[in-house]
Amino acid sequence: MADRDMPSDAGEQGAWARPVSGRAGEIFMAAALLATAVFFVSQAAFLPFGSFGLPGPGFFPFALGVALGLLALAILVLSIQGETGETVYLGHRNVLIVLAALAGVAFAFERADTYLVLGSFMAVVLLLVARASLWKVVLAVVLGMIAVWAMFRLALGVRLPTSDFWDVLRDLTSTKLNGQ
Repeated sequence: MADRDMPSDAGEQGAWARPVSGRAGEIFMAAALLATAVFFVSQAAFLPFGSFGLPGPGFFPFALGVALGLLALAILVLSIQGETGETVYLGHRNVLIVLAALAGVAFAFERADTYLVLGSFMAVVLLLVARASLWKVVLAVVLGMIAVWAMFRLALGVRLPTSDFWDVLRDLTSTKLNGQ
């Protein structure tokens, strides 16, 4: 019966959260970071490196991959040599919501209007994770998208992709209105 008892903070983690050894989590994350580093280094090897004075497109991904790999190896060694550590919880509701929303952003970013996608992401996170009231969410999304537009368009001189979402929506609504 004592094996089934969860720490007192388990109730705060949500119904989907599952306890996992902290050491196992550290080893898994170190291995994932190491795999990412190997990917960066292997892909950067196909690009020209240039020189220190004039680095090519492969220089920084290679250097960052090597640095990430070294740090991941250090974490891996320390995790394997370390103690068991405390229990951590995987599958927290808020983490799952943010991961699903980020997957939606990755899928829709170039297919729909960038500001609509980023604003929707912000609204989902504020509504479901922060549990903010609707008027605060609307205000934050509007001000946030104005800030994104100002940063990219005015400060950086870059136009974010807008696709033809608004043109298609306008055509659909005009067809519906004219058809009635």
